[in-house]
Amino acid sequence: MGDPASEIIESVPAAGPEASEATTDENEDDIQFVSEGPSKSVLEYFDLVCGDNEEPSTCHSDILFPKMPKRQGDFLRFLNVKKVKTDTESNSKNRCGLSKSKESNFKYVEQPIIEENPSCSSKEETDNLVLPDCWNEKQAFMFTEQYKWLEIREGRLGCKDCSTVRHLGSKAEKHVHVSKEWIAYLVTPNGSNKTTRQASLRKKIREHDVSKAHGKIQDLLKESVNDSISDLVHKQNNKNIDATVKVFNTVYSLVKHNRPLSDIEGAIELQEKNGEVNCLNTRYSATRIAEHIAKEMKMKIFKNIVEENAKICIIIDEASTVSKKSTLMIYLQCTVQSAPAPVMLFVALKELVSTSAECIFNTILSSLNDCGFTNEYLKANLIAFCSDGANTILGRKAGVATKLLENFPKIIIWDCLNYRLQLSLDDSISEIKQVNHFKLFLDKIYSIYHQSNKNQNKLLETVAKDLEIEIIKIGWVMGPRWAACSLQAATAVWHAYPVLYMHFSNSYSGLAKRLANIHFLQDLALMIDILEELSLLSTALQSRSTNIQKAQKLIKRTIRALENLKIGTGKHESQIEGLIKSDKFKDIPFNKNNKYNALPRSMLIENIIEHMHLRLVSDRNHDESIFNYFDLLEPSTWPYEEITSPWIAGEKKLFHLCEILKYKIDLNDFREFVNNNIKSINVSIPTTIQKAKKIVNTIAINNAEAERGFNLMNIICTRVRNSLTIDHISDLMTINLLGKELADWDATPFVKSWSHCNHRLATDTRVRQKSTKAFYGNQLAIWNLQ
Repeated sequence: MGDPASEIIESVPAAGPEASEATTDENEDDIQFVSEGPSKSVLEYFDLVCGDNEEPSTCHSDILFPKMPKRQGDFLRFLNVKKVKTDTESNSKNRCGLSKSKESNFKYVEQPIIEENPSCSSKEETDNLVLPDCWNEKQAFMFTEQYKWLEIREGRLGCKDCSTVRHLGSKAEKHVHVSKEWIAYLVTPNGSNKTTRQASLRKKIREHDVSKAHGKIQDLLKESVNDSISDLVHKQNNKNIDATVKVFNTVYSLVKHNRPLSDIEGAIELQEKNGEVNCLNTRYSATRIAEHIAKEMKMKIFKNIVEENAKICIIIDEASTVSKKSTLMIYLQCTVQSAPAPVMLFVALKELVSTSAECIFNTILSSLNDCGFTNEYLKANLIAFCSDGANTILGRKAGVATKLLENFPKIIIWDCLNYRLQLSLDDSISEIKQVNHFKLFLDKIYSIYHQSNKNQNKLLETVAKDLEIEIIKIGWVMGPRWAACSLQAATAVWHAYPVLYMHFSNSYSGLAKRLANIHFLQDLALMIDILEELSLLSTALQSRSTNIQKAQKLIKRTIRALENLKIGTGKHESQIEGLIKSDKFKDIPFNKNNKYNALPRSMLIENIIEHMHLRLVSDRNHDESIFNYFDLLEPSTWPYEEITSPWIAGEKKLFHLCEILKYKIDLNDFREFVNNNIKSINVSIPTTIQKAKKIVNTIAINNAEAERGFNLMNIICTRVRNSLTIDHISDLMTINLLGKELADWDATPFVKSWSHCNHRLATDTRVRQKSTKAFYGNQLAIWNLQ
């Protein structure tokens, strides 16, 4: 259209056929409202624009009205936006005979709208106005006058009232919600031509104006006459957040106590009985909440780790779930400035598509990247990798460790010390045939009492319950298990020895003859004495406070204890003569059967010591032992008789130590550190030396933490809950391992982030309702008895 009046006419609702071309957004119903003619306010506006001396018919003839599009529904709010000069405005003619004076009068009418914002002048607001491409300035003014809630921002429409309140709160109803598009100023016209796009906007404005949600927003604003809008919104938000915090606390408590999330229905039912009404009361909501809490926890914790530029060590282990799915447990040990000792952090439990080295490597890398650890960060801060000795993981040709070294050079590849300790014991046993006879006997006992319930029940009838419990503890001995497990099995046989003989003498005569052989009792006592020493070492190595240097001291101490055992007699060996003569063993006819010879005692202990040196003390990953570099930070290991100030030999090693730790130790600090220890001056350790010692402690010496993680996984994923996905188990483990205790945990930040992710709060009735349990009339009838 050419002139301004015609442009205004285009924006007025009409019953012309063009209106049928109007389209709507995806979430709008295709409903059209037919107007019977222009409203009074529109006609008065035309009178104002066309002038008092001309008839309105002169300006809007009968020919023009049929061409006007139909009036249509809801429209979004309208903010401070920039003016775009359209071709229609630049080329328009004043068909109504609009004089310059009348144009100035139009601007005068527009003035109050502009002056509503006292922070900017009318010229500034006009210059900053950006309109929809199918509107001009006068059309925008007309609609914002008719719909006071309407605002425009960057050419899009929005509702200032809905944007202010945002949520219905106590007035919320099912299937009634505030439009996100109107809140966020995202409403735009649809259509391929100007007429259709104008009709689309009219429809959207009208539909939003008459919508039930918008009406409730208006009611809330009327109720806030005595309070400011900000106070009203603040009170309403606080009410919504407080209700949702209670639900989050309930879910958090269930997860921390390893309870099924379906228990939330009973917990919320109790809260409702006590007067609290919450709508997030199903296990589906609880699952989503647990996912959100776990995600936010990881995001916050690992973001802090990355910002601190902390050095990290990766710990992994592979195992299967109850549902026989191969999974990978990933942990990080890192140096945090505020913590005196390294911090162990659970990263994720991931399902493995295959157990190949390539798949495990990609799973590790993608999990770390998801937590914010980029490849650049890992190259600068990854210093070590620890796992068990499986060939897939630590294979020298194509293992996971090899792939890590290719991508992140100079990291320390560390075999789990507990695993290496067990291997040293297995290697020693495999070289002595007599020990294999002892192992086969114990494995036979295991198979008898773990494969037949009948045998277990029979044993329960014949022996005391405490002895039966000892029998059940008998497991595979000298196998691929840690030393403490082997000790538990051997000790169980020792305590149940007389009962086992009585039981086997009736059913298994061959096993009874072995128990009656005094050589077997001597071998059992010797193995228990050896395993006790190895178990003490294994337990000490599993401690979170044990670092590489302390581990070396513990290993050397155990070797000395075995050397003493080789010379002397062990605790259990010295008890054999007394036990044979005791009443407890009087029914066993001990003899020396040469068919089962005694173990070569000295050879066995010597082999164990030798293999411990090979597997635990020497470092096969480096040409020169890595401990020689770490000893620079431990004055107790220094050769003081060779040290002068400055210590030239130590400073040469210092450069290589800095490369290993990926951290620069100040040379002046090192010289001061050496000088103070030579003179035995008790002064504080220099800052860079302290940081270097922390980084050394970051290197994990075993994957015991991953083993603990698998124990927790088995507690969470029982046979009753084996429908849990691996990702869900990982989320529950994250909350359990990284989360604070319930008394110290604040749910409010998590609820706010939940709300910002457009999740529904506990006061929102538009959520899935919990299923109701049927209570039959017969059950109710007993309460009606008189």
